[in-house]
Amino acid sequence: MHKGCLRKVGLWTCLVVIAWGLGLAETAHAQKIGVVDLQAVLDQSVRGRAAKDRLRDLGDKLQQEIKSKLEFKRQKEEELQKLQTEFRSQKDLLTEQARAAKDEDYRRRARELKRFIDDTNRFTEDATQEFREREIRETQNLLLSVRKVVQEIGEREGYNLVLEGNENTAVVLYFNKAIDITPKIVQR
Repeated sequence: MHKGCLRKVGLWTCLVVIAWGLGLAETAHAQKIGVVDLQAVLDQSVRGRAAKDRLRDLGDKLQQEIKSKLEFKRQKEEELQKLQTEFRSQKDLLTEQARAAKDEDYRRRARELKRFIDDTNRFTEDATQEFREREIRETQNLLLSVRKVVQEIGEREGYNLVLEGNENTAVVLYFNKAIDITPKIVQR
C-alpha cells in the first residue's frame, strides 16, 4: 500500500495522509518539512568531491600496480613458453646432463611464476578489500558530517522534519522531537 501510495499521489500527499491518520492533520500544515538529496550533496560538495578524488587516485594507483604485475606475469609466461619450445626442439641434441639442467631450470622458473601469480592474486584481493574499506570509511565520515549539518540547519531554521530523498525515495534524516508521537502510540 505504501509504495502504491507514493507512486499514485506523491510523497507529500502521503505524508499529509499519514499525519492526518495519526491525528496531526491540524498541525501538519504548520510543520516545516525539507528534503535533501544526499547523492547530490556527495557529488557537489567540496568535501564530497575531495573524497571522490582521493578514492579515484587510490583506485588509479592500485590499478597501475595490478596492471604492472599482470604485464610482468605475461612476460614471464612468454619466457617460459619460449624456454619450453626451445627445450623441445633441442631435446634430442642435448646430453642427458644438459637435458636435466634445462628441465630443472624450466621447473624452477615455472615454480617462481606460480608463486608470483599467487602473490599477485593475493595482492589484488587485498588491494580490492582495502579500497572497499576506504570507500566505506570515506562515505560514512561524509554522511556523518552531512547529518550534523542537516540537524544544525533543521534546528536553526525551525524544520520539524527533513527527509533524504528524491522523486523515488524518502528517508527521515532529522525530526524535531516535539513531533515524536511514540509515547502516544505506546499508551494507546
